[in-house]
Amino acid sequence: MNLDFTFVCPTKIYFCNEGVSLIGQIIKDDYHFKKVYLVYGGHSLKKMGAYDKIVASLNEHQVEFKEYSGVAANPDIEDVRKMVEEVKVYQPDLILAAGGGSVLDAAKSVAHGFYYDGDPLDFNKHLVQPLHALPVATILTLAASGSEMSDSCVVSDRKHNFKSGFNSPTNYPLFSLMDPSLTLSVPPYQVGVGLADMFCHSFERYYSASHELEPADDFALAIMKNIVEVTPKVLSNPEDVEARRTMMICGTLAHNGITNYGKGKIFIVHKAEHILSGIYPELTHGQGIALLMPKYLEVNKNKYKDKILKMGKMVFQMKSTPSCNAVIAKLREWLEFLPIAHTYEELPFKVDEKDLVKAEKVLKVK
Repeated sequence: MNLDFTFVCPTKIYFCNEGVSLIGQIIKDDYHFKKVYLVYGGHSLKKMGAYDKIVASLNEHQVEFKEYSGVAANPDIEDVRKMVEEVKVYQPDLILAAGGGSVLDAAKSVAHGFYYDGDPLDFNKHLVQPLHALPVATILTLAASGSEMSDSCVVSDRKHNFKSGFNSPTNYPLFSLMDPSLTLSVPPYQVGVGLADMFCHSFERYYSASHELEPADDFALAIMKNIVEVTPKVLSNPEDVEARRTMMICGTLAHNGITNYGKGKIFIVHKAEHILSGIYPELTHGQGIALLMPKYLEVNKNKYKDKILKMGKMVFQMKSTPSCNAVIAKLREWLEFLPIAHTYEELPFKVDEKDLVKAEKVLKVK
C-alpha cells in the first residue's frame, strides 16, 4: 500500500450554543466581507427563528445580502444553475449557506460555478477539476452530512436520474458556525437519518483498506461508538443540548477526513445510495444509507471478518467474541432503534426491484 498522503482541512469552526446571532459580526470583523449571497432551504429556517436572527445580525453589521431559498433535499442542478446566474451578476464576497447538507452542497456547487463558464454539473461528472471557488461559510441546522467541514459536494440532476459527488480542497468551507440550539426543533425522522449518515461516513472509512497498524481506524471506531451512545439521549429528550452538542461534533469529525487520516477511502455504500436516490429523489440520503449498510457487511463479511469483529467489540461493546452475523445483527438493532424506515417496503414509495439490484451490485468489494 502507498505510504504517501496529503491532508488538508482548513475550515474554521465557531462552536457556540445560541450563537447564530454572531454571524454578522464574524463576517464583518473576522473576514471583512461586505456582501454575501444567502442560501437556505424551505420554511424550517424561518419557523425555528434562525432566519430572523441571521438577517438581523447581517443588517446590524452592515453586511449587504441577497438571498435564494427553496433548496430541497438531494439538491437539484437546476437550482444551482439559477443561483450561479444570480451570483455572477451580484458578485458577492461570500456564499453563506444556512441549513443541512443539501443546502451546504448546493452552495459549494454555486461557489465553483461562479468561476466556471461551463455547467457546474461537470464537476460532479468528473469531467473537469476545479481550480478555485468563491469562499463558502455555513450555518449548520442539521447534524448529518458533515459538509460543514468536508471536501465533498453532492448534487443531483433529477431530469436524468443522476446523482454524484466530487471531492476537492476547494469544497472546504472557509468557516462554519455550529450552534446546537438550531437542531432542537429538527423532527425525529431527520435526526434518525442524520445519525445513520454520519455513522456511515466513519463506517466506510473504517472498512476501506488499512495498513497493519492504522490509528485512523481507532478514530473511526471511537466516532461510531459515540454516535451509538448518544442516539438514545438525542431521541428521548429533544431538549438535551448536551446530547445535541455531541451529535454535532460527531457529524463533523466523521466526515472531515480525520477518520481516514493516513489511509485512502472508498465510499461504496454512498455510491450505491447515490444510484437509488438519483432514481428516487424522494429517498432521503441517510435513509438509503441505513438500508444499505447491513447488506454491505453481509456481502463482504468474509473479506472484512476481522474488522467486523473489532467493530462489534469496540462500537457495540459486545463482551464475548461474536460472529460476523451477530455483529451485523447488532448494527441492524441500532438502526432499527432509529425512527426511520427499516425495510424498502416501509418507504412511502415503491422501489423497483431492478433498481435495487443495480444499487446492491455495487456493494460487493472486488
